[in-house]
Amino acid sequence: MKKLLILLFIGLGSMTINAQADTTPLKGKVTIEVDGLACPFCAYGLEKNLKQIDGVESIDINIDEGSVLLGITKGKQTSKNVVLEKIKEAGFTPGDIKKENDG
Repeated sequence: MKKLLILLFIGLGSMTINAQADTTPLKGKVTIEVDGLACPFCAYGLEKNLKQIDGVESIDINIDEGSVLLGITKGKQTSKNVVLEKIKEAGFTPGDIKKENDG
């Protein structure tokens, strides 16, 4: 039983380290997959959280595709980790992030 608990704590510790380590800068426009978007109320809650991020100038949520197109003000950037945390705080599971062409 002790070995199981030790392995569990080691596993949880490594997940926390990996989740906190991603400070990759995001700038321009990015599309983020979001699991759990089901209705306009869901989209509103997510938008409300994403608006709190400094530098976000546009948010386009597509409920049918389960994605968010996030526009970051030119000359500014935010970290990938900040965006992922705001999505989680809204109660959703973030997926892949893809850089969009700005032109």
